[in-house]
Amino acid sequence: MRYRETDEVFKTLVSELTSTISPTTIMGLTILVVGLFAYDSLGGIGIMLATIGGSIASLAKIFVTVAHRRSNAAKRATVKDAARWEMAHGLLTFVVAASVGSLTTVVFTYTDLSLHILSTAIIFGYSAGVAIRISVRPFIAATAIMIAGLPTTISVMLYGDTAHWILAAICAAFLVAAMQSVWHVYRTATKEIYLRLEMEHQARHDPLTGLRNRTALGETFKALGSAENTMTCVHCFDLDGFKSVNDRFGHAVGDELLATIGKRLKESLDEPSIAVRVGGDEFAILQPEVRNPVEADLLARNIVNALSLPYLLSGEEIIIGVSLGYTVALSNSAKLEHMMAIADKASYRAKRNGGGIDCEFPSTLNLYTSSLAA
Repeated sequence: MRYRETDEVFKTLVSELTSTISPTTIMGLTILVVGLFAYDSLGGIGIMLATIGGSIASLAKIFVTVAHRRSNAAKRATVKDAARWEMAHGLLTFVVAASVGSLTTVVFTYTDLSLHILSTAIIFGYSAGVAIRISVRPFIAATAIMIAGLPTTISVMLYGDTAHWILAAICAAFLVAAMQSVWHVYRTATKEIYLRLEMEHQARHDPLTGLRNRTALGETFKALGSAENTMTCVHCFDLDGFKSVNDRFGHAVGDELLATIGKRLKESLDEPSIAVRVGGDEFAILQPEVRNPVEADLLARNIVNALSLPYLLSGEEIIIGVSLGYTVALSNSAKLEHMMAIADKASYRAKRNGGGIDCEFPSTLNLYTSSLAA
């Protein structure tokens, strides 16, 4: 269940559920041992079913958690992926909670006080573990605690003597405290994740334009696929006349112009392409998954056309030019620094020729162009 969370926070919180393997294993073994002991002492099909159900659900939850970990390691999770994993964790958690609640509820209908002690330990241990480990998804945690704890509390109360009345009151008080703990842990975890994501964002984005920076460019490039049937394109460009804008209107207007350029770049690109502010009025675009050099040329023209439109800033209409150079390389042999250097040289040639677009392709690329475009 989603709360007031951004997509990134939601995915991060759900990924925290992969840290529950150890407590799940301990709880599964505890259910098995106590359940078998209770069945040996008391018999009863209800105790056996609760024991088997809790053990199997705990084992299934371990397998789901391992699969979730491997999925996170293999690829970046989408919101839909996170929602599916959350549902899987939630359903299995509810089954385990129902098994714990059923086992302890049934035990308190008997007069074996030694089993009452074991059941009390299980219910408090389980609730504490859920409050600590699963509170990142508070609906799951709160529901699981109520499923396990509420029937047990009622069963303890119905036992009838003073000691069990006191125990029932303690259980009820702890249920309330557990609900408060769940929300406290959730709020704390959410604040920490928001802060961490914000720091990561600042480390990889330009604060003025909101575009990626060199660090993010390098990380994104390293994460690209290396399929033999695709190319990667790098565009480098700077602004013609930007210094005169600063000199005439001031740096505040210059900064506003750069911020507006960043916005236009974002609107002009579709994933997985990204725009980067290299520094000053210098920018770069990483365009992966190119199958024909024509795609690179088309994007270059779209960028130049978009950025060459007039800007209305501080009541003044400002027009600037763009000098853009680009190069392409086979994805399985592309080197970022080498491509940046080639594209940068092409942009300087474009500037010497009065602005616009220039490009340079590796000599070996011609051998592959026809097959890539097919």
